[in-house]
Amino acid sequence: MWVVLAIVVVAVIVLAIVAASRRKKDREIARQRENRAHAADLRSQGEEKDLAARQREADAAAAEAQAKKVRVEADRLEREARQRTEEAATVRAEAQGHLKDADALDPDYDPADPRRGTDQTGGSHAGDGVPDERRSPSAQDDAGRDRPDDRPRTPEDRPRA
Repeated sequence: MWVVLAIVVVAVIVLAIVAASRRKKDREIARQRENRAHAADLRSQGEEKDLAARQREADAAAAEAQAKKVRVEADRLEREARQRTEEAATVRAEAQGHLKDADALDPDYDPADPRRGTDQTGGSHAGDGVPDERRSPSAQDDAGRDRPDDRPRTPEDRPRA
């Protein structure tokens, strides 16, 4: 009887060990499944973040390209502004040269006169409201001055009806 009892005890112990190892193996399989699922989630998040990083890199490259385009346009406008400034200086120098030439030719020119460019006989047409380019050459004498009969008339000069 002792032998049967010993065999039963050994069998119970073997069954307990087999059951415990099976539960341990099942827990290990469950943990591996959880780890696989967690790894898949991490991979998915990694792919999303990688995609977001590539999108940001593309946005940064586009912003950099836009900035370069703006710098090129700014450089072009700066060159254009310098060119126009140089052209304006050339035109101003030509205008000053023409004024000096006119002052040298005008017998009525007085550099001390504050009304510079006009004379008392109507030799200048400054301020008469007619632009030089619209004034006909026939309305001027040989020195370029208005002829007295071609000057704009004042109310006193107009013929009475």
